[in-house]
Amino acid sequence: MNRDTFNAQPQQNYAADGYQQSGYYNNNQQQDNSSAVDDYHKSNENTIYKSIGLDEREKRTYELVVCQQPLHARMCGFGEKDRRPIDPPPIVQLIVKQQGQDSPIDVQMLQIPFFVLHVTLWSDDRSEERNIISNPPKCTRVLMGSLVSSPSLLKNPEGEQGLYFAFPDLSIRTEGRYTLRFSLMKLVNSDFQENAKSKIVAQVFSDPFTVYSAKKFPGMTESTELSKAFAKQGLKIPIRNDVRARKAD
Repeated sequence: MNRDTFNAQPQQNYAADGYQQSGYYNNNQQQDNSSAVDDYHKSNENTIYKSIGLDEREKRTYELVVCQQPLHARMCGFGEKDRRPIDPPPIVQLIVKQQGQDSPIDVQMLQIPFFVLHVTLWSDDRSEERNIISNPPKCTRVLMGSLVSSPSLLKNPEGEQGLYFAFPDLSIRTEGRYTLRFSLMKLVNSDFQENAKSKIVAQVFSDPFTVYSAKKFPGMTESTELSKAFAKQGLKIPIRNDVRARKAD
């Protein structure tokens, strides 16, 4: 899919407090994939999803584009020391347009610090949230790492400037097939009050990806050109230039 609107879930008409939105974020609150590894850097360019939300007060649209899809990960289990990040790190672009206009608003004109992107873990068919394993008397998080990202003003490998959110240290405790859901929030003054709820402006899902056991994991891929370009501009993101094939068991 090439930058097509995500169709697995109908576009929602979210009108509330002037926003078209899909919900709120409360401040308190197994397959053989070897061929996919080989083809990832080519196919990733053609598997981009986007989602658009409307702010009726400012007459602006907020478009989320998953420009670097997760491919796979090695499960990290229930210890705290052996965390393995999702490969490659998911990256989401935010494009803001004035309603009725085709060209994006100059990112320099946006209040960049007031945007945040929150990530949650979902089933591969996007029907069930998978963030928590419930094992009474306690619940355990499945998705580990920094679940909230602030935007960075960066240039892609083609030299085009944009607003990007990166998630370089996400890891998952259990094997299986999953997707990630990214929720964009624009903070306002009232959001900093106790028990405040931030309104979700737009949401988008990633492609499904596989989390393997340590024995089945095919190995990390070489870093993408997008990751390398962002790292050169100061984004803290792991870079791998020399990837060796994993030895057969």
